[in-house]
Amino acid sequence: MNIRQLTITALLLLFNVSICNGQAAILVLIFGDKVASENFHLSLDVGANTTFYENSPGDVKMGWNFGLGTHTKLAEKWQLVGEFKMISDRSRRNTPRILPVPDFADSLISQKTTSWDIRYFDVPILVRYSISDKWHIGTGPQFSFLSKSTEVTELDLTNGNNATINQDTKSYLKNVNYNWTMEIVHSFGKVREGKGIDLRLRYVMGLANVFNDNVALQSKTSVLQFIVTLPFIEGTSSQ
Repeated sequence: MNIRQLTITALLLLFNVSICNGQAAILVLIFGDKVASENFHLSLDVGANTTFYENSPGDVKMGWNFGLGTHTKLAEKWQLVGEFKMISDRSRRNTPRILPVPDFADSLISQKTTSWDIRYFDVPILVRYSISDKWHIGTGPQFSFLSKSTEVTELDLTNGNNATINQDTKSYLKNVNYNWTMEIVHSFGKVREGKGIDLRLRYVMGLANVFNDNVALQSKTSVLQFIVTLPFIEGTSSQ
């Protein structure tokens, strides 16, 4: 990786942290082809998350992931792939409560359901090996930074009305979650002027408890992701 590629990667990280997702995507759309070379290119990634919480009751809720990627050629069949996923939704339905409903409200409630609205900023760093031109496998660590955690409680009241309580629970989850990532990738060509598109199936294995010590729950999370990647690579006509 040369100085220019290192600079672009660092700027992307700073850019992603400081601005909204749409502007980050516009940056890659504008400059993706311009910085592409035989050894380095950028990508836009979007897909779906299914998150499983170990030892925690509840139902799986489908979420979304979105981010940018940097792809650096290490050798003929090897790449280093660094990603910055600004959205990684790991929400869950019908969960146990982290925070109690106030005691005075119990007599007013006929039924209550709770969900977790949780999002992370993911930074996976993968080493990818190309089995062929169309099939690739990759693995590496992922660092997940908590960006949002809200406990959403929906109440059916005894008077026939409904109510929703949103409570911030970021202080009950660890700020950083450590994971190990494995994926398989299938590449399709002739999509963007011969520049292709990648379909990726990824498994993210949680390595540590995501909750702080002040929470009775102890749970590692695993995430199954389906990702569509639009790479901005050097075309066959580029000089």
